[in-house]
Amino acid sequence: MAPSQARRDWLQQALQDRPGIRIAGVAPTFPFLRSLMSEKMPDVAVVDVESMADSDTAEEWLDELLDLAPVVFLTSSPEPAIFNRLVRASAGGMLRADAMADQIVHAIQSASAGLIALDASLISESEGPDEPPEELTSREIEVLQLLAEGFANREIANRLEISEHTIKFHIRSILGKLGASTRTEAVTRGFRAGLIDL
Repeated sequence: MAPSQARRDWLQQALQDRPGIRIAGVAPTFPFLRSLMSEKMPDVAVVDVESMADSDTAEEWLDELLDLAPVVFLTSSPEPAIFNRLVRASAGGMLRADAMADQIVHAIQSASAGLIALDASLISESEGPDEPPEELTSREIEVLQLLAEGFANREIANRLEISEHTIKFHIRSILGKLGASTRTEAVTRGFRAGLIDL
């Protein structure tokens, strides 16, 4: 069994017998999750980011998911884009991927009541700021800030009035300069280096 499937099974087992919680379904990808949420109209969705088959595209689905219902995200590292979106949505949660079942239940209850539940360790890092190996241009910092705010490539292109192709070029350059392999990692490193604000 794949680790992602094992995580989904554990989460479903941990929540299914809890009073007041009824599981409407389980989704392995973000498109399937969006479809399931649209059909079932849940009060709250729980998304274990690392167990999703397309977890590297999590940021692209944030708006659509949060428009459908409050979402409690489980993640192993700080996610500034998710944090910013939760603050704007005014309901949801962000917990560590290894959160206990009781913590997840409390976050679900909080999100259902219109509150935000956060694990503080996912918001601020105790280590000092990272120094980027190569300085970012002012345009790259603009793009990185918009990535942190959760905007997709097309939205960033529209805001900066440049082509989507140019945005992709900037993102590749940002990833290279920050030594990051994903957009989320680049945002986290940019935030810790003091290049962008949350």
